[in-house]
Amino acid sequence: MKQEYKEAFTEINIIIKMMPDELAKKIPGKFKEMIENERDTNYMPNIQEPLEKQRLKNETIVILGLIYRDFLCSPEEKKKLKEKDDRELQEVQNIMKQKIIEKYNEDDIFKTKKQNIIEENMNMIIVQEKKWYKKIFEFIKKFFKNS
Repeated sequence: MKQEYKEAFTEINIIIKMMPDELAKKIPGKFKEMIENERDTNYMPNIQEPLEKQRLKNETIVILGLIYRDFLCSPEEKKKLKEKDDRELQEVQNIMKQKIIEKYNEDDIFKTKKQNIIEENMNMIIVQEKKWYKKIFEFIKKFFKNS
């Protein structure tokens, strides 16, 4: 596992221990156990309340968001957050799809290829070499003329 995530799990572990018992009990034991096992034991962050003023890692913030959505919020809020996540994911997928379509547009690919071929043809210099048998014939002819 990447070091950033191990450090984020360390921060999460500390935050969970700072939570009131009624909130911490909502988080499944296996999840807490996984965080405990995967954390970086050498990383010692200085996390204090209020959390909003702390400089938490981006990974920590994302994981805290997931913990809130999956374990701590009400079912109605969970549904709203899930719908928001789905919309944002769909937007990102649409943007990526559009970029792929623009990058691999078949009309542009052939247009570019055709233009490159034309430019290559214009840059080519035509050099006609004599065939090998003509060179031999001329050499023999020269030989007899000089004798």
